[in-house]
Amino acid sequence: MLNKLHQLSIIKWLRNLYSSMKYDLHKDDNIFKSEIKNINEDLNLLKDKISLLKKELLYEKIMRSALENSDFSVLYSQELNYIRENENLFVFPYKQIKKHKGIQSGYDISLKLPYVYHNQKKLYFPGFLTEEQAGEIYVNFIENENILGGGYKEKAPHQYQTDMFYVNNGDVFVDVGCAEALFALDVVDKVKKVYLFESDEKWLDALRATFNPYKEKVIIINKLVSNIDSETTITLSSALKNEKEESLFIKMDIEGYETSVIAESQDFLQNNDNIKLTCCTYHKQNDAEKLKEMFEKYGYNTEFSDGYMLFNLDELKYPYFRKGIIRAWKNDQKTSNL
Repeated sequence: MLNKLHQLSIIKWLRNLYSSMKYDLHKDDNIFKSEIKNINEDLNLLKDKISLLKKELLYEKIMRSALENSDFSVLYSQELNYIRENENLFVFPYKQIKKHKGIQSGYDISLKLPYVYHNQKKLYFPGFLTEEQAGEIYVNFIENENILGGGYKEKAPHQYQTDMFYVNNGDVFVDVGCAEALFALDVVDKVKKVYLFESDEKWLDALRATFNPYKEKVIIINKLVSNIDSETTITLSSALKNEKEESLFIKMDIEGYETSVIAESQDFLQNNDNIKLTCCTYHKQNDAEKLKEMFEKYGYNTEFSDGYMLFNLDELKYPYFRKGIIRAWKNDQKTSNL
């Protein structure tokens, strides 16, 4: 009996010791988590301060260039005046002319995805975004980036189409680096087929949901466009091998890889005459000049979008302002099939 009580006492003592250690570990864990949270908050504050300082230094450099270089001051007079008036730097340094009339948005409980309505069609966004965030992103695309046109700002350097250069009825639309694919959704009813290239998997569920009503004509390719075909990469010639006789409209926005992909796709672009391209040029210094030279070497006519961008996500160097979009076409393809 005494031996049994002794055993029970030991067991009780061990349990109490375990509980005490567990409490201390839990307490230490909470302290650790709290300290990590404080460190992250301090790092975010420091990051914001550094970002603000870099912005202020860039502002000073631009203003100094305007004072010291008359050609610079004249060429970018509209942009410089807007910056001076607002005493701030903007990616799109132009006055707002009009506002979007308002949006309808919602949250799909079954898919766990937020969405907004674009031309009565649901445009879905990734599930880590809230309905409000999805709406803000959409409004930014329309009003600030002005990617679909509509005259929301004085100039629209990120506008893909113009009155004379646009997706025609019956085109095959190719979106390289589609993300949410707003542009593709905007033209989906008028085109024959859509190819969506998006290597980032965070967009895939949203893309499938958006284009589910059009799945008979929309092909989603979760690969990088490259110069080789592999499990993770694909060439334009391989992806579009069944569209050789079709009229192609290619939009390309791939975070600074535009020049390499255009170079890697030289044979495809040179050997096809029925292609129009609208391609981002603002991600890297001198990409506009490089892409213009490439396209013209391949036999294309070119033009740039109106206005300039201050793409402050990159390390901006003189002359700081960059062209946003280059459009390229062969012969009379710019206004064909109107």
